[in-house]
Amino acid sequence: MLARDGHDVTLFERDATPLPADPDEAFHWERRGAPQVRHSHAFLARGRNLVRDRLPDVREALLRAGVTEVGWADMVPETITDRSPQPGDEDLVMLACRRTTFEWTLRKVALDAHGVDLRDGVGVTGLLMEGTHVIGVRTDRGDERADVIVDATGRPSRLITMLSDAGVDIPEQKSDTGIVYLSRFYRLRAEAPNAMPFNGADLGYMKYALFRGDNNTFSITLAHATDDDEMRDLRDAARFDAAIMLVETLRSWADSAVSEPISDLHYMGGLINRIRHFVTPTGQPLVTGLFAVGDSSVCTNPLYGRGCSLGLVHGALLADELRDDDDPCRAQVAFDDATKRELVPWYEASVAQDRVNAQVARGEQLSDVDEYVRSAVSDGFFYLARTDADVSRAWTRSFNLLTPPYAMLTDQTIMPRVIDAWEKRGERSPEPLPGPDRETFLQQVHS
Repeated sequence: MLARDGHDVTLFERDATPLPADPDEAFHWERRGAPQVRHSHAFLARGRNLVRDRLPDVREALLRAGVTEVGWADMVPETITDRSPQPGDEDLVMLACRRTTFEWTLRKVALDAHGVDLRDGVGVTGLLMEGTHVIGVRTDRGDERADVIVDATGRPSRLITMLSDAGVDIPEQKSDTGIVYLSRFYRLRAEAPNAMPFNGADLGYMKYALFRGDNNTFSITLAHATDDDEMRDLRDAARFDAAIMLVETLRSWADSAVSEPISDLHYMGGLINRIRHFVTPTGQPLVTGLFAVGDSSVCTNPLYGRGCSLGLVHGALLADELRDDDDPCRAQVAFDDATKRELVPWYEASVAQDRVNAQVARGEQLSDVDEYVRSAVSDGFFYLARTDADVSRAWTRSFNLLTPPYAMLTDQTIMPRVIDAWEKRGERSPEPLPGPDRETFLQQVHS
């Protein structure tokens, strides 16, 4: 987007990553700087719509690479019988795609069509400063000056350390998500066991998810609490395989007659929610000439699948700001305002959800408000979303970042139905768990 606006863009990539020939070769790309690329990814509707509207050639290249678009009617269970198209459904579309395929396509278009200068295998080691204004970077190949520096190095970003070394302290807030997760990828050998492109559930002691990818691939991810010692054995591939065979939804896909593994088991821990503040509460930039986008600025629990889409949104906001204002102070403040408006609410929602999940896992008493919201969502909203098309669409919009966090709980077109379902929760039989109880699960995995 910056190159299309006429900027001369140089991209420093620490990893030596020659462009692979195709998506399957890209799946084995050496990406030490992005350890999450071989985990499950959700490319939510907000990110897909941004690509559709602002990067149409990227969208076309993704579809040519085998990525599929998945609409609302493709994602809902069979219990929703009214699937007649409604205004707005054209925006309720996700991408079924491996992260490596998305990155490969994006880079290919950027280099081929827009002349981005990629310096492959060049690491940035520090910043060039004049006071609190950044004028360039130090690299392991020499110094480079520029009018604007963008840090897009994600969760591992060393930006705070680099700025501190230059005498600029940037405050940050962070909290542990309380989870670790494990992922493995597969390729279908036969027809998929069902049409659902995404599936998942919370068993209390473990969360699971299945994501369709491109070119007949899919992934399975299991997540559990960081301090759950009894679940640590899932890092062993044989026990991971045994675990997924205990959940019918996963077993039907991972059966050897249906699919075969195409990756090792990948583990990821140290997952945090984090926000960095580049402008003081009184509106004074702490640094200028430097912008952090995506996870290097605001990162949220990856379990919720928001990172890629919010990163795209953040990049578009930056491109817009640099197009509209070349004054470094005004641009920094305006970008900070846009970040607070578009990304920070999702950071706060992630922190709040993780806090509630941790309290429930520890058996602690929730506040009255937290208990009501949790119950209203699970016993009202989620229950009704399996049969009511309007409620399902509202949930899909929220999950896909198309409405602000919790906006669905104030939607007066559907909330009377949700509240009615919630008030009748005691009249329904308890929902069966979509997998074994914890004791049975542990016995079977360790047998």
